[in-house]
Amino acid sequence: MQHHKEFCRFADEYGRYSLIQDRVAKALVKRIDRGYSRIVDLGSGSGAFFKAYERPFISYLAVDISKQMLALHPSGEGVEKILGDFDDPSLFKRLEGMEFDLLVSSSALQWSRDLNLAIERIASLKRKTALSIFTSGTFASLHKVAGTKSPIRSTEETIEAIKRHLDAKIDILKYRLYFKDTLSMLRYIKRSGVSGGERRLSYHETKRVLRDYRLSYLEFEIVVSIGK
Repeated sequence: MQHHKEFCRFADEYGRYSLIQDRVAKALVKRIDRGYSRIVDLGSGSGAFFKAYERPFISYLAVDISKQMLALHPSGEGVEKILGDFDDPSLFKRLEGMEFDLLVSSSALQWSRDLNLAIERIASLKRKTALSIFTSGTFASLHKVAGTKSPIRSTEETIEAIKRHLDAKIDILKYRLYFKDTLSMLRYIKRSGVSGGERRLSYHETKRVLRDYRLSYLEFEIVVSIGK
């Protein structure tokens, strides 16, 4: 998984560039029907969901593939942080034996190598789930101008994977984030983690975007799923 290398590289700057992830985490929290006392957070990053939750809990397990991102995640009573990959079946074997009542993954599962399998494994744990997953509608206009394909799945593919395994209420969130110029926009993409840290634009594609991208904003599209 190449993307986590760039997450690590920019971990110290991530908080300044995580505006959308923070907003998505807050939207996810608002859709959760009540407080849960024992929580597992897959792809927890630096703690966007943890910070948004603001409800009492007994235990909170933050799981992330990057030890640098985990180092940025808040610590405290009841908080445990472990290295883990949501594409690794051994992680789910470990979770099977744990006591928890809510499984969360906010702004992370779009980078699963096999989203269908990851959600199948999540469903097999038979717990309440709260998921937010970015789709290819994110940066759609920029990809069109650059002549590139989104590295993440479409809204339809994402929803299909969820519905195949979970009984869930699904919403689609759409945001726009505005920038003073296109160069600032490209810098945001590289450092925010939304792109997965992959250098997807070549030199010529970047020149094309700088020359032809006429919008002052980037689009974001996220599927939110609350279910079991």
